[in-house]
Amino acid sequence: MPARPVTGVLAVLLACLARPAAAQHPLVGLPLDDPAYVQLDGLVQLGCGAARVSAFRPFLVKDIQAALHAAATEPACAGRILNQLTARFVVHQPVVDSAASRLRLGAAVTLRATGLTGGTIDPLWQDVRSTSEGDPPLVGIGRVRVTWDGGPNVLLVSEAYGETQYRNDPTVRAKPFRSTSGILDFSDAYASGRLGRVVLSVGRAREAWLGDGLESLVLSANGPALDRITLTAQWTHFEFKALLASINDVVLTTATDSLADSGVTQRWHRMLIGHALTWRPGRQLEFTVGETGVIPRQGGGINLQYANPLMIYQVVQNDRGRPTETAGNANLSAFGSVRANVGRASLQGDLLIDDIQIDSRDRKVFPDLLGWNLRATYALPLIVPTSIGFQYRRVGAYTYFGRSYTDTWQQYDQPIGSELGPDADMARLFAQFWTLPKLRLGGGISRWRHGALRIAQRPPPDRMGHAGDPFPDTTADQPAVQGAWLFDASAQWLDATIPVTASVELGRIDNVNNQHAPAATYGQFRLTGTWRFRYP
Repeated sequence: MPARPVTGVLAVLLACLARPAAAQHPLVGLPLDDPAYVQLDGLVQLGCGAARVSAFRPFLVKDIQAALHAAATEPACAGRILNQLTARFVVHQPVVDSAASRLRLGAAVTLRATGLTGGTIDPLWQDVRSTSEGDPPLVGIGRVRVTWDGGPNVLLVSEAYGETQYRNDPTVRAKPFRSTSGILDFSDAYASGRLGRVVLSVGRAREAWLGDGLESLVLSANGPALDRITLTAQWTHFEFKALLASINDVVLTTATDSLADSGVTQRWHRMLIGHALTWRPGRQLEFTVGETGVIPRQGGGINLQYANPLMIYQVVQNDRGRPTETAGNANLSAFGSVRANVGRASLQGDLLIDDIQIDSRDRKVFPDLLGWNLRATYALPLIVPTSIGFQYRRVGAYTYFGRSYTDTWQQYDQPIGSELGPDADMARLFAQFWTLPKLRLGGGISRWRHGALRIAQRPPPDRMGHAGDPFPDTTADQPAVQGAWLFDASAQWLDATIPVTASVELGRIDNVNNQHAPAATYGQFRLTGTWRFRYP
């Protein structure tokens, strides 16, 4: 008798594996390393503005389908890349309701081989380090994903993964598994529901706002996944997004932070908040404005004033009823973005305002804390779809830092904002070629500069008295600006089942780690291949 429930469960699982793969649920958030992101961005850079899905990632399947439907009506979008995406994200008719049809099982196995010479420069926000601190020569990652379809308006997702070696992986938040160098953790684990134009999602997932790929000045996915609540509301010309997330606690001590020697450590709980509004007057143009903030509190709890997505954070900060913290305070920022397609040109501009001085007396003492990203591409009229482009990213010297480490823009010492970290900029010329709809060849040359400040610095540097400092900045201990020429080339096979990427990066770096030193050469080769079974 006791075996019957187990037998029933196994029968359902076997039925899920035996039946044809069901269509992805419209509320599934596409993982940020999915090849579809590269193809969609490639379409936009080739002049197809209608393929632009959203300023907020991960993209939901339903929004990708809507963008592809709009792109199908634009002559500039026609071609094999659009056909490949349309075939993958075609809207299927609902299947017959049953336990087996509601449950979807998927898996993915990734192998990544890396070769380093001279040292490692990734991630960019850290120091240049030895090869022994860089990516391991071979890493294996396995994923198991379970999706439960509760109808077109309800979705449950749970994805567990294991990684054989976590060294130099900034996305890891779990402790090592027992005494090994590997980890076991959950990456995606969320429940989503839709009511009319509103989608509410609760659980763990990666989030990236503005920018492209994993990168953003405002909210990037370069670090660990967030445990968060998101609310999205969409209309024909508007999209609203709100986020409330918990990020790692920070413990302040007299040894690592500028605290009075009381002999007592302080644990601070921190929340990440954000809300933004996008306006699309047409398919080729969109504007986004919003606010974000890191809120530290002792004793836990949620400040419902900041949790209210319809109130301006800058006004809430000055509310007399708001608790006054001593070690840290709310670190708020505002941002804006414009993205447009004009003929064969694709343009994007993002601006982050961490802090800006209005009072003339403050401008003599405190620097403005700004970041910006400018990107322009142009589609060449060649037989092979080709685009060339230029991008410039800059993050000011004291941007992302709070008065205390509690309100600095980091999680587990990894940036919440740009991969450049504070006190850095990068200019890049690049090109990409689509020899096949699934084969992208790309390459570029970059000029990268990095000052003395690092996002994981404890205690955070005091910006008082640094108005008018040169950019990038230097210190007595790090007296030189690190400068580098970077060269990259890659080939990507963007198949939904077996995506493969091969890349080469070379760097010629002066004044490594901001010390006066002759130029040194660094190199990295990486080959990554994945087999995906009904994933995601």
